[in-house]
Amino acid sequence: MDLNDKEQYDFLLSILNPSARFGPNEEAFFVTVLKALTRVVSQIDDTCHATLLSNIFRMRIWLFELETRKALLKLISSLAAVPDKYLEGCLHMLVSNFVPPEPGWVITSKKREIHQELHACLQDIFQDVPLSPIKLCAVIDKTMPCIFDSKSKMSTYVECMLGLLIRKEIGEVLSANLLSMVFNLLVELDVNITWNDTLDQEDQNICIFDRELEYLDHQFSLRFSADDGKVGAHSNNRDISGNNNSAFIERLDGLMVVVCEHLNSCVKSGRLMTTGDYKLFMRIFEIAVLKLHESKFTQFVMFYACSLDPEIWGLQFAFDLADIFMSTSQDPISRMSAISYLASYLSRAKFISSSIVANIVIKIVNWCSDYCNVVQERIFNAIQKRQFNPIAHQIYYSACQAVMYILCFRMRELLYVPIEGAMSKVPFKSFLFDLPLGYILFNALDPLKVCLPSIVQEFLRQAKAAHLFHASVSYINENAIDSELSRSFGGTERLDIFFPFDPYLLNESDRFIRPNFVYWSMVNTTYNNCNSKEVDDNCNSKEVDEEEDEAFEDVDAPRISSDPISSFEDHYNVDYKDSDGEYDNLE
Repeated sequence: MDLNDKEQYDFLLSILNPSARFGPNEEAFFVTVLKALTRVVSQIDDTCHATLLSNIFRMRIWLFELETRKALLKLISSLAAVPDKYLEGCLHMLVSNFVPPEPGWVITSKKREIHQELHACLQDIFQDVPLSPIKLCAVIDKTMPCIFDSKSKMSTYVECMLGLLIRKEIGEVLSANLLSMVFNLLVELDVNITWNDTLDQEDQNICIFDRELEYLDHQFSLRFSADDGKVGAHSNNRDISGNNNSAFIERLDGLMVVVCEHLNSCVKSGRLMTTGDYKLFMRIFEIAVLKLHESKFTQFVMFYACSLDPEIWGLQFAFDLADIFMSTSQDPISRMSAISYLASYLSRAKFISSSIVANIVIKIVNWCSDYCNVVQERIFNAIQKRQFNPIAHQIYYSACQAVMYILCFRMRELLYVPIEGAMSKVPFKSFLFDLPLGYILFNALDPLKVCLPSIVQEFLRQAKAAHLFHASVSYINENAIDSELSRSFGGTERLDIFFPFDPYLLNESDRFIRPNFVYWSMVNTTYNNCNSKEVDDNCNSKEVDEEEDEAFEDVDAPRISSDPISSFEDHYNVDYKDSDGEYDNLE
């Protein structure tokens, strides 16, 4: 190389120094250099000009004004189009600019402009290089933030990443991969937010519904202490622990805001909520979240997405969960998780109508009834031989608990859903009175002694007030959770897995969930003249019974025995519907 040429080349390298800072005149000259290089990209050699390329790929567009950014990104898109040369380096450069260059950088309104410019540059590359979306996916996978990165870095990176999803050029495969990465990051943060259950004998009998009211009374949430930076206790019997908990919560909260804002903006601009979008979300939800019992907040992304489109997403999510539960091709954990999600979703989602809830409750109850029809003779024989194994019936118990949980929240409104196809008549008759609830709950399988006592007791209180049947609350032993049946089914260790849509506890992102979420304090129970404390003391009194009778005097109610065995025998119907071997080996 000529000495004069080397001096000019070294000067060019100094101009393209990624650590250099320019004044207005220097930056104008820098733009001229970038435009000149863009015209000769085919002459750049990856061996001879390795330093030059390295400097270009380490440039941070956040440091420059608009015209400079345009010139730099034009150079990058031109380099990416050179066949089999610089595509990966260009993609790494663009992805590295998803976030500002320095930890202390103050995010301004400039962020949105830069993200849009990055998206436009990537779109140009996608059009010129058809395989570039696949390469981009690999680059993003390598550079995804980890759970120990700062909240600002994580949120800004994911915000820019989600912006790519609105680009049609990236294709369905890349969209699925990018969305999966976001869900995986949410889940990883979620499972690292730990709490320790310290449930003692006295706490076991605390009603889960009263406990929720207690949270609200104390304005409970995951709050940061100004003194030590630690997060408050989840409840009297649950302690949120771990040195990194506060940081994980803050990062997850910020990330949930980014994801929810993205979904909201897509809906407002008409870019989301197609059937294809739903199928993509549901597939990722099944893989990443459904069977993950440690997930406490990530599932609310699906809840919020459904609230944005109740008529399509909201209904389809409920029906898909029901289908997973009903499917004999699914493994037991998936089926139990699906019915738990379904019960929690139907109980908590304001946007799901009573008629839809009624439709799904009927399906679940009918499934339970068919199950009892098939296994009842085997159960009697197994009990007589002392060979009864409750674990074999865990899907059935989960379904029974799901029905009771839904009815705890929505029984009163469901009392005014008529029997489908019935002629209008007085007194009005609810579909609930046509359901074989006594048959599925009072039988030799004894689900009332296996399901959570607080759910069973609340259900029986409301059922008695509504005259569904006259089962006494005292039928349930206060220590039922420690019964042999309950211990065989998991005892206290299974408490949390049944309520995936429990009240949302992240402060910043709560605003997306709260408007469409049903808290227990909002529920109008069938014993609405009693509050939760009065129920324990007064709901068996003659005065309250009379008030309940007046409240539902226009409802045509059957009378079902509260005796488990007689109720089971009264409804005995030998109807063996063996479905793909589902009921084999159930003793």
